[in-house]
Amino acid sequence: ARRGELVIVPEDMLSDVIEWQGPSLPGGSIADPLVIGRYDDGSPLMLWLPGDPDTGRNATHLLISGMTGSGKGDGALNVLTEIMSRKDVVVFLSDPKAFQDFRPLLPGITWAVEGGAPTEAMVQAIQAAIPARTRWLGAHSYRQWVPQAAEQQNDPVHSCQPDRACGCEGMPFLVGWMEEAANTLRYMGEDAFNGIAQEARAAGVSFVISLQRASYDQVSTTTRASIPSVLCFGVNGAGEAGFAMPDEVLAAGADPGVWKNRKPGYCYLCSTGIPDDRLPTPARTWRFTIRSISLMEAVAQWAARHGARPGLITDQAVTATVGRAYTERDQHTTDQPTPEEDDVTGEPLVDEEDTQIDPERDLDGSEAGDDIPIFGDSTGRKPGPEEARQLFAHALAEFEAAGQMVVGPKDFLDWCERHQLSRPWVSERLKEAAIEGRLEPTAKAGRWRIVPQLVDA
Repeated sequence: ARRGELVIVPEDMLSDVIEWQGPSLPGGSIADPLVIGRYDDGSPLMLWLPGDPDTGRNATHLLISGMTGSGKGDGALNVLTEIMSRKDVVVFLSDPKAFQDFRPLLPGITWAVEGGAPTEAMVQAIQAAIPARTRWLGAHSYRQWVPQAAEQQNDPVHSCQPDRACGCEGMPFLVGWMEEAANTLRYMGEDAFNGIAQEARAAGVSFVISLQRASYDQVSTTTRASIPSVLCFGVNGAGEAGFAMPDEVLAAGADPGVWKNRKPGYCYLCSTGIPDDRLPTPARTWRFTIRSISLMEAVAQWAARHGARPGLITDQAVTATVGRAYTERDQHTTDQPTPEEDDVTGEPLVDEEDTQIDPERDLDGSEAGDDIPIFGDSTGRKPGPEEARQLFAHALAEFEAAGQMVVGPKDFLDWCERHQLSRPWVSERLKEAAIEGRLEPTAKAGRWRIVPQLVDA
């Protein structure tokens, strides 16, 4: 029992910074390992997301954790660029930091939103897609997602028809990525990810949560217990390491609290498919620099042109849940041309009769009659009950058209002031709309999901 094992590393392979040179297996499958760095003996640092029925490896979710300056951002880029370079996977990304690190990758990401209500809608959409994807896998005799599920179903063994190959469209793997997840959890509540974390792996969905501190006051213990894999960078002391890493790995000698943010990129990877004796072994991810941007853009362009599409099953489930927020998602991203400039010619978008107007000149002073309404009733008139209900229905339609599919009383503050209506009145109308089927309650009290009106998929 006292006999131990001594591992000697003659040269620390982690001391030198190695810049990212591009994806390890462009055009490969998401079932192949994602190479995101190297161990201290120089061997590759590999991560798997889907399961493998042949080896008994389970599918996994991933937590990326580390303090500011620890290299967590580069670690996330390593994982995401590896994912995007594979042929049979799509990515839904939420980033409350306005894509500060991920902007070069946006063209290749299937659905990207910032924080707040758009992320609420994305979480609701992923939750709704899970049972639809699980049903599809079961109908085609898959006990879990495998690369064959992403291809057209021409094998009678994997058919939804009893006596022949069905020829159904395949269903790619799905990665739901929540960057700066602490921001989203503060907005939505600590239980926001519980359902996805517990149910998604069976549906060919991996959930990636990135946050600085994986403590109980940031993410619920239910969600944390359902995320078996962690990529942990330097943290602020042993106490925080205990929130992120398994006790047995810490007992074996792993200690990211020693690094803090003094050794950016140093990390431990605890995940399925990795031998137990590798779990407490230090590793380091590749470094991303300004020179990496053009290659990141190339990865995004490849994913946009040659990568997988979500597929009919996922598209239908998500569209039925959040409607235009998904079908018109390109119009709701922040990566669009500004309204003042044409996206092709670069010329100002100004009407011909307005070309002589100086936008810097102060407006003229008020004149007699300026306070007379141009049309309709004057401002400040409180609408009658039926008119108020019509205005409320119109407001819901406007939220839907803008892609905001989750609402609550606080979203109507300006609207209430404009129409002289109270928040309690709005709260009652929200409940009525839920009874009528226009809204559905979300996991967070006081927040409602707009049920989409019919839209083209």
